[in-house]
Amino acid sequence: MLPSFRTSLPEVMRRSLSSALMPYTGSSFNLLDCLATCTDTTLVLSIAVARLLLLSFMWFSRTVAPVLFCAPGGSFVFDTGEELYDDARFSMVRNWDGVHMFFIAQYGYLYESQMVFFPGLPVLIRGIEHVTRRLFPVLHAIAPVSFYVCLVNVTASCLTGVLLRRFTALTFLGPEAVECTCRWRSAKSTPTTPELEKSSKRAKAHPCAAAEATMQSAADATAHYRIMCRMIGTVLDAPDIHAPLPATVAEAQADALRRRRVVGGAALVWIITPAMVFTVVVYTESLFALTTILGVYLLAWHEPLPRAVQLRIASYIAGLTAPTSAETANAAAAATAQLVPPVPLARQWPLAASEVDDGATASSHIPGIASLVRSITPEVSASITVEWEQSFLSRTEVAAVLLLTLAGSFRANAFTSAGFLLFPLCVQVVLPALHEAQASAVLAGVSARVVMSAAEKHGGASSGRAPLVVRCPTLRPPGRRMPHPLRTCIVALECLCVTLPYLAMNYMGYRRFVLQMWDAITKKRMGHAFWKLYPMLQEKYWGVSPFSAYTFVNFPNVVLALPVAVLATWCVYFHYLAPAWANLKATTVTASGAPDTKWQLVCKAAVPWVRSSNVVHFIALLTLALTMMHVQVTNRFVMASPALFWLLGKQLAAKPKSLVSQVILLWCILWSIAGGILFPNHLPWT
Repeated sequence: MLPSFRTSLPEVMRRSLSSALMPYTGSSFNLLDCLATCTDTTLVLSIAVARLLLLSFMWFSRTVAPVLFCAPGGSFVFDTGEELYDDARFSMVRNWDGVHMFFIAQYGYLYESQMVFFPGLPVLIRGIEHVTRRLFPVLHAIAPVSFYVCLVNVTASCLTGVLLRRFTALTFLGPEAVECTCRWRSAKSTPTTPELEKSSKRAKAHPCAAAEATMQSAADATAHYRIMCRMIGTVLDAPDIHAPLPATVAEAQADALRRRRVVGGAALVWIITPAMVFTVVVYTESLFALTTILGVYLLAWHEPLPRAVQLRIASYIAGLTAPTSAETANAAAAATAQLVPPVPLARQWPLAASEVDDGATASSHIPGIASLVRSITPEVSASITVEWEQSFLSRTEVAAVLLLTLAGSFRANAFTSAGFLLFPLCVQVVLPALHEAQASAVLAGVSARVVMSAAEKHGGASSGRAPLVVRCPTLRPPGRRMPHPLRTCIVALECLCVTLPYLAMNYMGYRRFVLQMWDAITKKRMGHAFWKLYPMLQEKYWGVSPFSAYTFVNFPNVVLALPVAVLATWCVYFHYLAPAWANLKATTVTASGAPDTKWQLVCKAAVPWVRSSNVVHFIALLTLALTMMHVQVTNRFVMASPALFWLLGKQLAAKPKSLVSQVILLWCILWSIAGGILFPNHLPWT
């Protein structure tokens, strides 16, 4: 019986994985679909449970395991220096970098080696210490400062998971899916009420539930419409303009289901991230990821389509999939014929009063946003013209820049986030086709709202044939190849603001230590380039230099970074580059005309590399970690990059039963367990 059990155990694990992740297996519960559609509260609870279980496991490995396994001296702790702390309670979460953070919080920057630790977390530690020791001493009597810092990090990790899921839904499905799916409380459930109020409450609940179901179906239909019209993506992540569009509504619905499972896959990878131990201990990972992802999310956010337009889209989709008896023949032909998308948004205006369906006289033509808006506002008999007005700054962009600057107070590599600000300008100048595709996705909501507002305001006065001119403000007007000079200057100032924490820390260390304590030879080596201080200190005290980690003695640390490097490379190629190159090759073969030159082919092949700023940022961080740093920090160094979770989520959603998917899950679980054993006992795990 024992050999039979051993041989069947992998099969049992494979079937369990299949029933949890594989779509359409007949199981009533599917993990990826559940994580993609659950409320934000449920997602927060899932992340919190995973983090608290890890903390419990860390406490077990620190206190109970040494007793059970009769450890020498009753402890597995490698370094007993933590016993010198003024408050040694819960010291298992303040090892390694946490030692420096607490020292800086208490004494400031006394040594030049401490200049590589940025002040964000020490300031937080000092603030928590002031609150718990002076304002509310009872809190310090209950638990030490490190415990409350740990709670802050767990909370930040939970909020980061919520933002990551919203960002993924925004990029893959659109802002309408974010509004209808990502909520803190489910609007479908009816709360329990006292007996006296039960009848009146229920009477009001049914209309609300019906309206909620209507808006949910409208949001789903809008996601299908965006997929059919290639209106998916953000200003930071452009769609693949060479990818084939769905030929029918059924194909669009299937594509939407696959995209929704990617959202669930990204959430799952965050819940069981292999760097989980660094999201609960006294490290900067949770707070840095929260501020960075929130800042990038605000940069990418764009206005959803108005509710009236969503309902009109739902009516159009329903007419294709479930036609009435009067139009069965035409609609059935439209459902089976290949749907023709509308022209890009910038070309849909001006819209003449006679153009009701944007060329949709043929049933296979999909109406554009302009046609949908025109059908909603029939009172305006004049033609509608949209003029794209250059705006130079927005409140969400200001908030995003402030958040990215705040992220710079936690980690040195935050200055790389300035690339997110530069990316839209580069696309506008170098890749006009991508810029036009981005405009169709990003400006659809704001243009529809502005036009509908103007039509409602001037509906009665527009009985003549005078055209209705509507000005729509935007930071990136479509059709304009070169950005406005003032806008370029503002973006340059924003980039400087994001890099300011890095420059300020280097300049402070330069004035305090280099000018006063370094010898003349080292000063000459640096010169006046104070921004070189950080890499010089890393090389001086930690031996960080190009490819210095690849030695025989350091081989175990290389093994720690090997899974993330291999899996990320695999997913980047098979789920990002290879499909884009295949689509490009297909369009190049079918296109007529003279063949492209080698230089043109190289340029086209390079477009998939740069159409997503998040993927470019992730590849840059991964390359930097594998070549210029201690490779063992790669797992937590790339943790703040949403693209990592998108790529791994794509693999889990597309092929959950494959060996690569099983390796991803096994890697996440084993690395979390290993970190829970090594880190609290002050053993190497960084």
